[in-house]
Amino acid sequence: MAELELEQLEAARPRSMHLEWTFPLLFRPASTLKRVSEQERGVWIAPLLIISILAIMVVLITAPARKIQVQSSIETPQDFQYWPPEMQQEYMDNQANKSNTLFIYIFPAAGAAAGVWITWFLLGSILHLGLTLTGSRGSNTSALNLVGWAALPLALRYAVQAVAALSTKQLIASPALSGFIAADATGFMVFLRGVLSQIDIYFIWMVILLLVGVLPMTGLTRSKAWGAVLVSVLIIVALKALPAFIGGQLSGLSTSSFF
Repeated sequence: MAELELEQLEAARPRSMHLEWTFPLLFRPASTLKRVSEQERGVWIAPLLIISILAIMVVLITAPARKIQVQSSIETPQDFQYWPPEMQQEYMDNQANKSNTLFIYIFPAAGAAAGVWITWFLLGSILHLGLTLTGSRGSNTSALNLVGWAALPLALRYAVQAVAALSTKQLIASPALSGFIAADATGFMVFLRGVLSQIDIYFIWMVILLLVGVLPMTGLTRSKAWGAVLVSVLIIVALKALPAFIGGQLSGLSTSSFF
């Protein structure tokens, strides 16, 4: 009797962690996403934890190759031989610090995990805004739930990258479709390279899951719901490509260009 009451209590108490939905989402996405859309509280923790752990794993596996790359890229500035010994030593110490544990392991791992959560929150919030403008009365929590679970294919992307890094012992130079743009591209091509670096089969899989899950969540017509999803995804892709583009523009500036 006590066990029955405990089971009923657990069934009545909503949970935020649903690891048991992981494999059904990959093989039965429509029914699983419909179940996700029925939740009134946040159930995004499980997929985001899985994605974050695998993203950190890729960082840790590629850390040795990244350290070698940083050390091999150290160059002495012009007229370095004429600097005072104290300045030379300070410069070399600063360059050596770029290959220590903090910059090779901790900061990249924290950045990878933060990127997962920030991207999820921004995409969920933008999607909620887009759906609201098209007539949906769904909550922001529902949009965040959908984005969290629809992003689960990205965990497979990180898993594949981890296996590739383990087997080759090298960094992935041109992820996704960015290989179609030269690494030394300038101007708008830098932005386009950043956009293409995000588009692969796992990204397309995520978008398809969003398109499948948004219909039962909102009750909107297919054109309105799908339009909101596609616009939201395009905005996020553009936002994620902007830092590389801005960095490329700033690196091309010279002191004389200000005068």
